[in-house]
Amino acid sequence: MALNMLGGLAGLGNLAGMLGGLGAQKSSPTAGRNVFKKVLSHGDWWDTDLETSSGVIALKAAVWQTIGRYTVPAQQIYRFGYGSAAFPDNQGYLHIAIYDDTATNSVLEEGAVRLVQRNAQGTVQLVVAEFRTEELRGSVSNRQQMKALPEQTQMPLIGEDSVLEIQFKPDAADSIVSPAIGTAAGLDIWNIPVTVYQ
Repeated sequence: MALNMLGGLAGLGNLAGMLGGLGAQKSSPTAGRNVFKKVLSHGDWWDTDLETSSGVIALKAAVWQTIGRYTVPAQQIYRFGYGSAAFPDNQGYLHIAIYDDTATNSVLEEGAVRLVQRNAQGTVQLVVAEFRTEELRGSVSNRQQMKALPEQTQMPLIGEDSVLEIQFKPDAADSIVSPAIGTAAGLDIWNIPVTVYQ
């Protein structure tokens, strides 16, 4: 009788398993992976497929448009940002300065910027953060003047062939070019921190 009772009790464990493994620990998609910090720069984001035949990205006023995108490589998973807000010295900081195609000297563009992640098919898109351009172009060497972007752990990880995007809604219609022209050359910096698991 005692053995039967113990066997019955042992069977409850199997019953719990059949109900979805209540209390069982699920493995994390990042378990056993190497993790490292990375900053994606302007050259990583600029995609000539977004350009017109004139070699610029044409912008419509007050309309969200993709101005930069980065496709996640094979065998890696990504999130925007790196580090933790609890440790400011180790978290990521972003800098985005967007310039137009003025022929002599490029001029700064104003508007709203979104960091977006989407799946490879483009059927799911998640906005990770949204800022004004004025917030994003402080000193590239002084973190006190940059926007903090710790790892965005509230967002799902994205894998191979999924896309990180920079979307822009300009205050006025214009065109942007890479690289910036004249006195603005070298100032069109798009540095965005990401966390990479591989």
